[in-house]
Order: sequence, then C-alpha cells, then structure tokens
Amino acid sequence: MYTVKEVAAKTGLTQYTIRYYAKEGLLPTVQRNKNGVRQFADSDIEAIYIIECLKNCGMKIKEIKQFIDWTLEGDTTIRERLKFFQEKYLELKGKIAQMEETLDAIRYKIWYYQKANEAGTVAVHEEMNSADLPEEMRVIKERMKDVQSIVAKCW
Repeated sequence: MYTVKEVAAKTGLTQYTIRYYAKEGLLPTVQRNKNGVRQFADSDIEAIYIIECLKNCGMKIKEIKQFIDWTLEGDTTIRERLKFFQEKYLELKGKIAQMEETLDAIRYKIWYYQKANEAGTVAVHEEMNSADLPEEMRVIKERMKDVQSIVAKCW
C-alpha cells in the first residue's frame, strides 16, 4: 500500500491532484486505514495512469467518471463503453487531422522564413512560383490555398 505522497512521487502528479481524483470518485478502490488516511494499491496507480491517458485524449473528468462507473457496473455496460470509445476515437482523429494541418502550415512557414532569412527579405515569397518550391512545400501550399486569407492574418 502507498500513501498519497508516495503515489505522487511514482506518478509525477501532485498530491492535490491525486486527492481530487479520489474525491471525484475516479479511484473507487482506494482504501483508508484506521486513521482515515488513504492507502493506494498498485491497481490504483494503474488507474491513475489510465485517467491521465484519458485526460491527455481530451476527456473531461465527468466523462472519465462515467467510464469508471460503467466499469464498476460490469458486463452490462460493455456496449456503452464501446460506443463511448468509438466516439472518442473519432473526435481524437478529427483533432489529429486539424493538428496535422496546423503542423503543415508551421512547417511551410519555417521553410519560408528560412528562405526569407537567406534572401534578407520577406519579398522572396513574391519572387517564387510553385515550380520553385520543393515538392513537400508545394503540396502544403496547395492545401493551404483554401485558407490562405486566414493564414495570412495569422502571420
């Protein structure tokens, strides 16, 4: 069994966060000793890692709590859990696609500013036509064309 302090050291979370998780019902198997002090088992530490994974996926505490409640209910909630994770998977795939687009825009801007730095001017952009661009940058620029006015406002 571990104390809150020991769990914090093992997980890298603050003691406050661990207590909060327990208070919110995210760690329903945490026991208390005769003095009322929380005692954590290895399975509780594993649960904390799962909670952190779900949080990193963008899940809210309320959603994580719902999932944990379903697991406590047993096999009768398998469908709900499956649907829950299928929906989260699609949401996360959408976010990843958005981030990939953002990453491409930033990659293009890095390349562009490297060229501008070499030329000593940002006017280098007007001097370049698509044929002068490396293939990767040409593809990125073409994808960005639809949002070029938005991108221009950001840069």
